[in-house]
Amino acid sequence: MKEKIAKSISLVTVAPVMAFFTVLLSFVYRKQCFNCIGWFVYTIVFLTLLPLLAYPLHMIIPASRNKGRKGERKMAFIMAIISYVLGTLLTFILGAPLIVKKIFMAYLLSGLFLSFINKVLKFKASGHACGVAGPITLISHILGTKYLWLFLLMPIVYWSRIKLGRHSIQELVTGTFVGILATFVAVSII
Repeated sequence: MKEKIAKSISLVTVAPVMAFFTVLLSFVYRKQCFNCIGWFVYTIVFLTLLPLLAYPLHMIIPASRNKGRKGERKMAFIMAIISYVLGTLLTFILGAPLIVKKIFMAYLLSGLFLSFINKVLKFKASGHACGVAGPITLISHILGTKYLWLFLLMPIVYWSRIKLGRHSIQELVTGTFVGILATFVAVSII
């Protein structure tokens, strides 16, 4: 039973799903910042739909599927980075509203920082922790510090990832700090 709960928490807190809720909350409460529904849809496509394609792609590409969980994680990183880079570039080329640029930059920097830590430093920082902490930081920036209480969700994320044997506490804490730091940098430079 506990493992099923942990898996459910893990599914709900995957980065693209968290991106959906972040963008949805931002749009609902700061609709004027998006200028139109088109930018809302654009953001959902690049931050939720394209990254979620990693999971069916993992199942249909034999080289990824044969690597199991490791292949799935790699595919998720690849799809996220592709969609974050492309989405961010297009926000600047197409003149997206400031809030959309900040959201994309936060996701892009989070993905790049995680990639650096995982590939260059060879430390498996948690994408789940990053994918929850970064959006909470972003929501608090966009909607106000009254949303900082959402950080109370982090122990639940930690529990699920540890229960599933996916991460150590050090990997989760590192992922959390990456998400917070990348988001702070992104909203500061845009």
